[in-house]
Amino acid sequence: MTPQESTAPLPAPPALPAGDIARYSEIFDTCADTALEGARYMTPVAFARAIAPASSEHAPGGPSLYAKFFAVADCEARGVLSKAEFIRFQAMLRQNGAAALLPFQVISHGHVDSVDARALATLVKPDGAATNYLKDRPQATYAEFAQLMDTSHADRIRHAFSGADPQGSGCMPATSLHAVVSEFAPLDPSGLISQRLPLLARSEGGAAVGYPLFLALVSLLSDPSKIRRATEEVLQNQRLKTAVQPGAVELSQAAFTAASSLLSPLEVDVLFTLAAGHDSAPVTTLAGINAVLDACHKSLSPAAAPVLHDVPTSKPDRSVLRETAFQAYNFAIGAVAGGIGAAFVYPIDLVKTRMQNQRSAVVGEMLYKNSIDCFRKVVRNEGILGLYRGLGPQLVGVAPEKAIKLTVNDFMRSRLTSKDTGKIAFVSEVIAGGTAGACQVIFTNPLEIVKIRLQVQGEILKEAVGATTPIVRRSAVTIVKELGLLGLYKGASACLLRDIPFSAIYFSCYSHIKKDLFHEGERRLGMLDLLLAGALAGMPAAYLATPADVIKTRLQVVAKSGETVYTGLLDAARKIYKEEGFKALFKGGPARVLRSSPQFGTTLMFYELIHRMVPFPGDEHGSPADRLRQQSRELSSQATLFHAEHALRILHNANYKFGSFAPQSTKPQPIPQ
Repeated sequence: MTPQESTAPLPAPPALPAGDIARYSEIFDTCADTALEGARYMTPVAFARAIAPASSEHAPGGPSLYAKFFAVADCEARGVLSKAEFIRFQAMLRQNGAAALLPFQVISHGHVDSVDARALATLVKPDGAATNYLKDRPQATYAEFAQLMDTSHADRIRHAFSGADPQGSGCMPATSLHAVVSEFAPLDPSGLISQRLPLLARSEGGAAVGYPLFLALVSLLSDPSKIRRATEEVLQNQRLKTAVQPGAVELSQAAFTAASSLLSPLEVDVLFTLAAGHDSAPVTTLAGINAVLDACHKSLSPAAAPVLHDVPTSKPDRSVLRETAFQAYNFAIGAVAGGIGAAFVYPIDLVKTRMQNQRSAVVGEMLYKNSIDCFRKVVRNEGILGLYRGLGPQLVGVAPEKAIKLTVNDFMRSRLTSKDTGKIAFVSEVIAGGTAGACQVIFTNPLEIVKIRLQVQGEILKEAVGATTPIVRRSAVTIVKELGLLGLYKGASACLLRDIPFSAIYFSCYSHIKKDLFHEGERRLGMLDLLLAGALAGMPAAYLATPADVIKTRLQVVAKSGETVYTGLLDAARKIYKEEGFKALFKGGPARVLRSSPQFGTTLMFYELIHRMVPFPGDEHGSPADRLRQQSRELSSQATLFHAEHALRILHNANYKFGSFAPQSTKPQPIPQ
């Protein structure tokens, strides 16, 4: 069959959604650099800036090479491009065969449905069969051109790999992977995908990448929309309709392979490695896959205006009323979580207080030898309930204490997080935690002084046995009346000295342990992960704040007859050091770690779990499939930039000289509507 017998019209560009038209209009308005008769136009230089992907900034020749396609877009051959022509060109690039259609438009030079066979022959080398087919034909149709270009693309991939594998081992050095893959897929050199490519080096002791895996990687990154469509199929198959965060949605390789045929098993393996951040990950989160899509999106963003297409990382601003309701919601969850955590570790807290209140430096005169001895004697002398003496006021007070600490920390972190990057600096994390610790003292100090006096009552009652004047057990209400409003804040300076550094250390450590140790964002953190993160963060925070806690306890406890009386923060620190030594400042430190570590682990675990189970009304993240579509809504439209890059690479690799084989009239034909 001759080319004339197999002619077929060029595919018409698809109708663009209104949102894409608005986006392309915005790009045009940003890049247009000239005006004629009151209308704005693009010159070839501006056109190149508008269609060149960000990845072209790092390529030889840079974005200026894309000006070669200006003649295809300039249907009227005026030397400038209107907005309508620019949008029509983008519509052409939205077609599935755009990577072949664009070179065809460049080479055809006015032939609507055929191309000079000599020009085509330069693009399909070294395919001998294709060369033989074309050598005796003056023209080739677009359908033939597209088919041969598809085959040529596969040949180029094979030749690129062979060039990086001169030994013929079937593996290429891992150090060459980025450069070779960049020939076929857009990659941001500093992006997430580029950073994780070394994880795919599974051959020769982690120094090389095998040919099958290379093919899977190129296929995956050549069409990122496949990732989105495959993920949507998996989510729909799992029927996840509830409102959850992407980081809470776990997806498995088995689910991908079973639910979608868009990706091969090896492509799924590559995707999960890139998404999870470690080799051959059996599971990853939706957030991890979104991160891969975002990396593809970033590399496809126009070099001239990348900010137009960034996916927002910050939540929309709430109204004053809604923000107030949201903080009340956080406060309530913090109160519930704090109560659970406090009840869980209260016996340890009582032992810690009894140990810190021991004044004697002479071992024989000590009531308790150590924390374990203290625990045993409390149970023996006061019963099991003695371990929970003062728990009632603790639960009443711990609700606002923990609630305000957690709420203020979240509030400060949200305000100090960068709206541009969605990240928070370490210094800002410390400030947020310290502010939360300072605010909680309003509730902490009255709670602590009442709790401590209730906890040491057992000691006082035991020592008063046989005394002429009996001592009556006092209730929390009686203690509050005796202290008065000002008395409830006795030792507040020490409380501030303890709670500010504690919270600054704790919340900063908690955030980084979740992210760096348990890989939050790359997978869903379970109950054990949250518990361990909270417990580990509590260890350094609790122990380093022990001296301030000892001073606070001494200031708030009523001194018994013959015991040293402290007049203030510095006076207490000086006298404790002078009379009992430096070690006295860390009395109860191990007990404090044993109490604070599991308490805050439990509290933070329930705080986050309740947030997951009971999201703030109207603040849900939508179903996973809906959120995926929203986050990647621009990926398919931005793939036009990749098609342009691909087309240019086809011409460049064939050493095609623009203008070769050109007929007398070089005016490009309008793209069929």
